[in-house]
Amino acid sequence: MMKLYKERLLSDAQLKRLGEHQYSCQSVSILDKLLQPYWNWLTSKVPIWLAPNLITILGLIVNIVTALILIWFSPDAKQEAPRWACGLCGFGLFVYQSLDAIDGKQARRTGTANPLGELFDHGCDSISTVFVALSACIAVQLGYYPGWMFFQCFCAMTLFYCAHWQTYVSGTLRFGRIDVTEAQYTIMGILLLSTIFGPSVWSTKFFSGTVCLWYLIPLSTLICGLWSLYQSIIVIFTGGVGKNGSTVAVFGFTFHWAHVVCTVFYLGFFQLFYTFFERIKEGGCGKNGSTVAVRLNLGLQNCTYCSAEIPGLDMEVKLIPIGVACAVALLLAQANVSIIFTGGVGKNGSTVAGTSVLSPVIPFSMVLVPAFIIYQKSTQHVYEEHPALYILAFGLVAAKVTNRLVVAHMTKSEMDYMDWSLLGPTMLFLNQYFNTFIKEYYILWLCMIWVIVDLLRYCYQICQEICDFLHVELFRIPYPGGPQRVVTLPSEKNGKSEKKIHLSDGEDVVPLLQSEENS
Repeated sequence: MMKLYKERLLSDAQLKRLGEHQYSCQSVSILDKLLQPYWNWLTSKVPIWLAPNLITILGLIVNIVTALILIWFSPDAKQEAPRWACGLCGFGLFVYQSLDAIDGKQARRTGTANPLGELFDHGCDSISTVFVALSACIAVQLGYYPGWMFFQCFCAMTLFYCAHWQTYVSGTLRFGRIDVTEAQYTIMGILLLSTIFGPSVWSTKFFSGTVCLWYLIPLSTLICGLWSLYQSIIVIFTGGVGKNGSTVAVFGFTFHWAHVVCTVFYLGFFQLFYTFFERIKEGGCGKNGSTVAVRLNLGLQNCTYCSAEIPGLDMEVKLIPIGVACAVALLLAQANVSIIFTGGVGKNGSTVAGTSVLSPVIPFSMVLVPAFIIYQKSTQHVYEEHPALYILAFGLVAAKVTNRLVVAHMTKSEMDYMDWSLLGPTMLFLNQYFNTFIKEYYILWLCMIWVIVDLLRYCYQICQEICDFLHVELFRIPYPGGPQRVVTLPSEKNGKSEKKIHLSDGEDVVPLLQSEENS
């Protein structure tokens, strides 16, 4: 049974395992390598007394404030926000990305690296993901396509959750060639274009004729499906990873569970795309009440709406980022699913906590499924009328669940399925069940307030318990410029062995970090 307030969230055994936790990360990100010189230079300019967690939270505050300004001008994602608001939001994201990239370097520079810093960093990332995804949708006025806006925002949250899900399974956080840094800079580019040309630029239509822009989406799905099929064939003809439930034999062949899930995943995406474009053909709710009409033409200048067998489509530019996001999402999801089903480091391929690799799907499903059902069943169209508020409310619930997954990974413990943050969505669901006894807009605000309070309480209590156990302070370095200390340089993306370097008062470790990378 859940208690509304627990005196302690972490047991002594969990805190002990947390203290023994070692950060493990693998990255082949394209931009990370290119940005290393900039991040090292920026770290060298940061005062030695500035705590790493303070750097992270300052970046998050800037990110949230600038995103909220953009949301204020376009809460329904249909109104054209001022260009300066888009530019300010893009700048806020750049500040957050830069500060988030150097907090770990500052921790090693000051000798204050500890598990709390890793947890705090991932917790801030989970919250930032919600605001970044929402601000990108507002910048392209995606409110005219509520279904795509829902998909875009919750897809970002799901991918972030899956990244930590595979970390919970394998014990290692992995970044691909195109990952979070590339996604952040892509959104900066979207915000920059909206700043220069205005958000209305994304409503420009082109490619009217035989080549349709929406072909990009099923094409990306086809490419990802073929890649998954290729991996399946390799597994079939070379054998699986062994027994104990890691593979399943079918007619003398070895077929991997990961590819079964991938196949279902791709079929689900295909069904979503097919349904969406069928609705486009029927006419949608375009700008100023118009429709998103499909035009069939023969290439004749004076025949726009005549019938023909050659298909053509007018498609708005704002759907280009969506198509790209879909392709990237499919690639990242396929990679995460493969790791989840094959990379378990626990007993018999289980998670780091020895639990089932599928167990984390339940808590997040309890966020995602109600969000979709309430959106679809709302008689007052609460999501279509207030998309930003709706996404923020459910997004912060998703952030809370993701934080609990990170804690479960770092403490090597089982993740509880139920959580008090789900009380907010439950209020909306029960209100719909009783025929919206109270206006859904008011319930949505109550949900939002409850989730914020619950998330802040949880984060504060978790950080306080860890600080007491590790005898550290969250936002303060107890010995700025103090006595000689030992800085441990752990093995990072280049895979080098860790080294311990003794620093005297005021000595800077950034040149040492640079020499390590260049050697």
